Amino acid sequence: MKKLLAFLLAFGISYGDTDFSDLPEPEDLKTLVSIALDASDVLNDPQFLQSKIDISIKINLVEKSIIQDRIRFFKTKGIKRISYYLERGKKYIPIIKEVFDKHGIPDELIFLPIIESHFNIRARSPAGAAGLWQFMPQTARMYGLTINKWIDERYDVYKSTEAAALYLKDLYGIFEDWSLALASYNTGEGVIIRKINKYGGLNFWDIDEYLSRETRNYVPNFLASVAVVREILEEEHFDYSHKEMEAIQVEKPVSLAYIASLIGVSLDRLKELNPHLLKGVTPPYEGSYNVYVPYGYGETVKAALDKSPLESYPALVEYTVKRGDSLAKIARKFGTTVSYLKKINDIENTVIVAGSILKVPSTIKAYPMYYQGVVDLSEDIIYTPRGIIYKVKRGDTLAKIARKFRVSVKALKRWNKIKDYIYPNQRIIIYKRVKFRNLGKSVVVKRNIEYLKKKVKKRKPTYRYIYYRVKKGDSLLKIARKFGVSVKQLKNWNKLNSNIIRVGQKITIIKRVNDG
Repeated sequence: MKKLLAFLLAFGISYGDTDFSDLPEPEDLKTLVSIALDASDVLNDPQFLQSKIDISIKINLVEKSIIQDRIRFFKTKGIKRISYYLERGKKYIPIIKEVFDKHGIPDELIFLPIIESHFNIRARSPAGAAGLWQFMPQTARMYGLTINKWIDERYDVYKSTEAAALYLKDLYGIFEDWSLALASYNTGEGVIIRKINKYGGLNFWDIDEYLSRETRNYVPNFLASVAVVREILEEEHFDYSHKEMEAIQVEKPVSLAYIASLIGVSLDRLKELNPHLLKGVTPPYEGSYNVYVPYGYGETVKAALDKSPLESYPALVEYTVKRGDSLAKIARKFGTTVSYLKKINDIENTVIVAGSILKVPSTIKAYPMYYQGVVDLSEDIIYTPRGIIYKVKRGDTLAKIARKFRVSVKALKRWNKIKDYIYPNQRIIIYKRVKFRNLGKSVVVKRNIEYLKKKVKKRKPTYRYIYYRVKKGDSLLKIARKFGVSVKQLKNWNKLNSNIIRVGQKITIIKRVNDG
């Protein structure tokens, strides 16, 4: 225990008079929980182990002890932080429950964000995962979330939770076991499928020792956090139906500033509720977008918007240069000047190439107070069902673009029929498998779950027992190294309370027969 507390202190984790203004974000709780220690009546309650989650726990005494150890820490040294994270999540929990109930997701999984994001909807990992559910961009778009320069729906509580529910259902469909689904959520289903097929296993506990440290800790961390959080909420008589905010869908571009002016709520409050609106406005593209307002204001906003006029705003749209076009000709067509076209397209001379994409002036219709300046509707990267379309910037090279999208220069040349060089504002197509968009209506990719399910070759692990007599000069560490196991395993198998062993003592070692 002393070593564990020293480890906590080494990470700068203090639980006295904690200043929560500088709390660590997503990765830190995983470190915190990974070394956590407690025992709880909740885990001794059969209703918890056989609850709606049906997590196929089937835990033995050692595994149950691991979870109890983590709960002990949460309820003592870690209670202040757990309570803080939970307090931050209370405004999201009723929404998550509503979505999960709709999809038949176990109630316990409502609390997954406490170890994913600390219930911080703005959380972003160094690897690029974002939001309550820590979606990577690829997975987010696969499950119907839009990400572009105007909006990132990983920060939209309803839409991201909808995506998380679909993802979790897919993972459960593959493994038919919630513990394996949770491990897959952390590390990817491919890793879990390979480990099961290589080592054998029916649930998480059968393969946990072969997983990375983070994933190995992920499921017990989750179970421990659920036990503590549920106790806290039960003591508080938390109302799962009480909502602090509601979503309205808007079809025309609108700003949070305008909505604030309609209902007398501060702009800062609306920005806090709408972190998915990156510029404080809904995107200027076609589509329906969520705007969150304090609960009870939804009908008022909708009624006010129905009576509000639409105004014209200057905008930039994209134009594909045709054979015979010149900057002068394009300028006349769109009622502007050559110098303005050069400025907005970062062009140094008047030479343009057929097939390249130029920004040209236009207008859009939006509600009052929508935007100051020109609304730029162009996108440097567009995700389409065919692949990725990238607009070349000044300074780009084929090698640089190839590295960015992890393809070869040879492939780029072949896909785009490029012989020699590329030029600014040219569109480059990258034929990577993409089934989602970042403009307009996003769609959920229907995954072939049956195919993935067939790839999982579940089998019960088999073991052999080795009985070793301690020799002079032996230690637990020496024996552990000899048989390729850990000291902790030796102590668990032999019910040892210390590292002391004696000559002639019988030590039991349990080895998996089907290891690889």
